[in-house]
Amino acid sequence: DNRVSWQPVALTAFVFGLALPLAEMIRLHPYQYTHFNYIAGTVREADDRFMLDYWGLALKQASDGLREQLVERQEVPPEGRKWKVAVCGPQRPAQVALGPDFTIGWDSHAADFAMTLGEFYCKGLNAPVMVEIKRDDVVFARVYDIRGRTISSLLSIPAP
Repeated sequence: DNRVSWQPVALTAFVFGLALPLAEMIRLHPYQYTHFNYIAGTVREADDRFMLDYWGLALKQASDGLREQLVERQEVPPEGRKWKVAVCGPQRPAQVALGPDFTIGWDSHAADFAMTLGEFYCKGLNAPVMVEIKRDDVVFARVYDIRGRTISSLLSIPAP
């Protein structure tokens, strides 16, 4: 029967078709929701056209990285106050991940650190990068050490 001889070929093609995007999603984890197939253009190409991390998941991972860096460097907050983090993006993921030892806000003037999504509305800052969350050469978030620096705003003004 001719139909039976094509079934293994069809099954193999189907499994292969599922395996390609699955492998890509595993590589991007935990940002698999940002996966764009090759027809739409990979994550790298989609970064110029779409907002990728609209949930702020990268801020949780950046927060974890900041905590790890501070422990590794054996740094403690200035006497009598908590660490201050200015966030460009949804603040709640950073607030939950950082916990009670940190004050989260928008004000970059008084902040020790700036946490930004890798989106068009967040500035790239001229400050040391402490943590960078990256997949497929796309920056999802960064934490900058802005102590002793004057940063007027974390927001960029897009070109008209």
